[in-house]
Amino acid sequence: MSRHPRLPLLFFSLSLAFMSTATAQVPPPATSVPTLEAVTVSGIQPGPGLWRATRGDHVLLILGTLSPIPGNITWKTDEVDDAVAHAGALILPPHTEVKPNVGFFGKLALLPSLIGVRNSPDGKTLEETVPPDVYARWLTVKARYIGDERKIERYRPIFAAIELYKQAVKKSGLRKSGYITDAVVAMAKAHNVKQVPVEYTLLVDDPRAVVKEFKRSTLDDLSCFTQSVDNIEPQLAAMRERANAWATGDVDALRDERRAKQISTCLDAVTEGGLAQRIGLTDVPAQVRTRWLAAVDSETATNTQTVAIVPLDDLIGPKGYLSALEARGFKVESPDDGDASDKAAGGTP
Repeated sequence: MSRHPRLPLLFFSLSLAFMSTATAQVPPPATSVPTLEAVTVSGIQPGPGLWRATRGDHVLLILGTLSPIPGNITWKTDEVDDAVAHAGALILPPHTEVKPNVGFFGKLALLPSLIGVRNSPDGKTLEETVPPDVYARWLTVKARYIGDERKIERYRPIFAAIELYKQAVKKSGLRKSGYITDAVVAMAKAHNVKQVPVEYTLLVDDPRAVVKEFKRSTLDDLSCFTQSVDNIEPQLAAMRERANAWATGDVDALRDERRAKQISTCLDAVTEGGLAQRIGLTDVPAQVRTRWLAAVDSETATNTQTVAIVPLDDLIGPKGYLSALEARGFKVESPDDGDASDKAAGGTP
């Protein structure tokens, strides 16, 4: 992300990341907060296999990444290292930035207006904003994962939910997966393989006006907040199961159509507002996808074998990158399809 002061729109991005963990579960009783089982996978693990996409004599091998993942595993990198060693290029994970379209002094002038951007626009507390029964359940899970933090009580519901998620993940034995990408990049450097960035920057004109409008606006985030509070335990359990599946290379367990539908529902709730549409935030996923596919076309046309790193949530599903590759004439094989991963070395189809 940019080192420059972040606009409130970046909090939209954070909220979308949180909402991608939501699953459609039956809410537990308000007085019941079950104990989350510890992550069971540890030690040396194979990690996921590589998806294989072929078009003619050209091969694209894709590593799907997941975050969070088990905190106590050592990833066995032999397969990926061999794939990178025989590749002509490594396509890096898609990267998105939202930046103010102003100069240095404009960014400095923007700083004061960012203060309090997470707070409710009318100054109300969560207790005054959400239904009493939901607030009672919020206090239960807040005590468990966040503790006695008073400032959060003035947050918009979506930002309070984000904080709940962040703190719960910390206590669940999971960790961010950024080191997986770092490890693959190190392989590319060691084998002198070209790195290909996939980047999209959304420039926001008149950012101070956007900040002011955002502070005055409301978000349709109550339903997502309620679901997040009610489902934090099932969400963490689902994340733990997917994290374990990623670590052990269980591809079937990584697929979750119900989860994908819920992601779409919550994304719509956050991005359908007029402000998000006016600044082009709703166009970002399509723009990023277009740039990734363009990089794939360019590199696979030039190289016999190419490796790419893509977040699993972008990769699989009916609207995922794998489906887009098939629509462009690639034959796609899952890591579970025969010996696809064994055919990676040397770029032999």
